[in-house]
Amino acid sequence: MPEAGEWLMATGPERALIERLRDCLRLDDESLTDAIFQGLVTSADKIYHLERLGKDRYRCAPKDDDAYEVAIEDAVMKPLVSGAEAKRYEEAHTATFLLFPYEPDDHGTVRLIAQRAFEEKYPKAWSYLCSWEGNLRGRESGKMDRDPDWWGYVYPKNLDKHDRSKLIVPRLVEHLRCSADEVGVSFLDNVDVGGVVPANDADTAYLAGVLNGPVADFVFRVIAKPFRGNYRSANKQFIAPLPIPTASPEQRADVAARARFLQQRWTERRDLLRGAEERLAVLGRAKHSAKWLWPDLPSLPEMIERAPASLRVKSDRRAWADRQLDELEAQACEKLQAAIDRGDLDVRYENGELTLYAAGAPALSRIYLDAEPGRVTEAYWRWLILSRSPRDAKSFANDLRRPPSDVVTPAAVQFVERVGALAAVIDAIEVEEQAMNETLYALYGLTTQERLLVESDIAARR
Repeated sequence: MPEAGEWLMATGPERALIERLRDCLRLDDESLTDAIFQGLVTSADKIYHLERLGKDRYRCAPKDDDAYEVAIEDAVMKPLVSGAEAKRYEEAHTATFLLFPYEPDDHGTVRLIAQRAFEEKYPKAWSYLCSWEGNLRGRESGKMDRDPDWWGYVYPKNLDKHDRSKLIVPRLVEHLRCSADEVGVSFLDNVDVGGVVPANDADTAYLAGVLNGPVADFVFRVIAKPFRGNYRSANKQFIAPLPIPTASPEQRADVAARARFLQQRWTERRDLLRGAEERLAVLGRAKHSAKWLWPDLPSLPEMIERAPASLRVKSDRRAWADRQLDELEAQACEKLQAAIDRGDLDVRYENGELTLYAAGAPALSRIYLDAEPGRVTEAYWRWLILSRSPRDAKSFANDLRRPPSDVVTPAAVQFVERVGALAAVIDAIEVEEQAMNETLYALYGLTTQERLLVESDIAARR
């Protein structure tokens, strides 16, 4: 754990808990980690970072010129993960690839590929680099204008760490998060994402489970300096001191297994969300009125009939009716907002009726639909709830009124299937997250009061 000066932001119960956690090993203890490192700095990202289009095909997007397609051997390209792409418990997914002109020598030391070897092994990649030779030599005011290595990076640091088993940790975050890259497939981009390489006897998944847990996040948010918007920097300075609980081999294996399960499920959640969204995008969409959502609202003709007798001009009566309907809709939105604030939203289509529930009580009801529209609209409403955590009633109501109008197409059927699978995956995640938290609280030996402190602090900050 860090020296006392690093904990000055902690006061009262927070400080007492953190002082007690000094008994834990730090993340940077040599028995736990070999390295905590930052991503690769090329000083020419527009040249080295390319979008993969297909086998040996990439897209180069120069800063001040049109993008173009180029042929480069896949063997010299590495998937490159940015800070924005580094998600909690999600296998990294990226379309950006890094031209990595390095490889290990016979002793395992990563070195720049020599020109002759480069030309022989990767002629397409070499031709591409030669097309940018002037720019590459001119980096850092001509610092790279050197015949032996102009095609290399200006700051070739941490080259041997990216293809190892590691944690991927985004730097600028509201809450500490990481994912496990156990096979070392992802390379990390610049200072906005870092890596943690476990020691030989440490399990990558075990460390992922601990760092993604509430106690590590609590400590991180106390010691890391806040930026605008409640963000903090998860760089080496602030994650190296994080407390890792002492655990038996069996306990570490249990946490690691839970972390692997959670990463599988969170990754599956991401893929199901993407699949559902892609299918929704090709479906026609209805544009229902407010009365469809709130059947008790009067129709426009009914409201015009209620206009005061003093309003004799047709346009005046229409304007009065529009204002009244707007007011009634605003009142309905206020009730929906109260339901959203209660939380625990759910939707069910039963016996021909579509109902939105909040904390078990009906919030929207008496929406009667035939079987196919009902089934698809139920899935659509559930997708809205699961994919974006509704907060504003007005925008949520507008979305609710736009369900798919194509209800018997293959895309509609597949959309419903994926939303159903998504709901099941999210249920499994919630159960396992709670079980993981209980396991970690026990490993840290938290008292009831300490546990409440951690949970209430994180809930308040969210």
